[in-house]
Amino acid sequence: MTGRKHGGGGPLLITSEAFEALEPEWRALHARAGGHPFAHPAWFATWPRHFGTGCAIVFLSFRTDADDSELVGVVALDARAEEAQSLGDADVQDYATPLVVPGYEAAVAAGLCEWLDEDLTPRAILWGLPGGSAFTAACPGAANSMGWTCEEEPEDVCPALALPATFEEYVAALPKHERHELRRKLRNLEAAGAVVFESFTTPEAALGQFDTFATLMRASRPDKEAFLTPAREAFFRALVAAFTAEGLLALERLTLDGVPVAALLTFRTAGTAWLYNSGYDPAYAQLAVGMLSKALSIREAIARGDHTFDFLRGDEEYKRRLGGQPRPVVTLRLARR
Repeated sequence: MTGRKHGGGGPLLITSEAFEALEPEWRALHARAGGHPFAHPAWFATWPRHFGTGCAIVFLSFRTDADDSELVGVVALDARAEEAQSLGDADVQDYATPLVVPGYEAAVAAGLCEWLDEDLTPRAILWGLPGGSAFTAACPGAANSMGWTCEEEPEDVCPALALPATFEEYVAALPKHERHELRRKLRNLEAAGAVVFESFTTPEAALGQFDTFATLMRASRPDKEAFLTPAREAFFRALVAAFTAEGLLALERLTLDGVPVAALLTFRTAGTAWLYNSGYDPAYAQLAVGMLSKALSIREAIARGDHTFDFLRGDEEYKRRLGGQPRPVVTLRLARR
């Protein structure tokens, strides 16, 4: 374990800790800081078991330098000697932002740069950062203070929308053409048979529906069939078990006359619904069940009182048609001068 102090927005104690020792405080920090699902310890309890071979995994804790030593940040790294990077894989992980209590972003960014510098790491890649976030904005100044360069590159977009109080308000706020089309499609679906949209939120219930989800995901598009390899399917299954046990994920299913026609995996954290992946039966494509399953998921999120629906990575047209506004995701490349 390595302890270091850094002053920057308040002195912090920076320590490399074992996952098992850090996990309970990390879980409480996630609830306090309102982090995305990819910053929850359940993610890092699952991903390394499936894809972490060869990674030099380091979990850095950032604590206030006081008697109570409060945990205010966690950064997960693949800290290889020549080039450290955010731990994870953009193929299955939409964000890689460190988990930080609001107000401590600059201090954690400065502390991370100091840790990299003292570890004699010549380069670092911080990917999966929301463009313009407080942590992202703090990194260039922190890097410069250590004599490093910091270059920002566009990486992707994660469209999202702010949710109103009711589904009717959401629909009314869509552009005229999209509003008309969504209402028409919903009427057509309801006219076609008995429509049921369900959420399975316990490990037993969600895993009981997982084979249906995997079948629909593979059937919906050739690229999704190619993506969902046996290894990724096993990983997704483990994610469902881990996150439903935490109360942070739902497997949602749309049926028509009792037949499953679409399914989604949706994380639920910090007042946000995060659409992780989905699939539908192409035999029902004329009823737009793929798009409508997302609209019904938005309806469920509004009913729960969520304030945001994040479609996660990709600029697919349906996200725009359902009101998603693109939010940039960026990579920061840090290097010694």
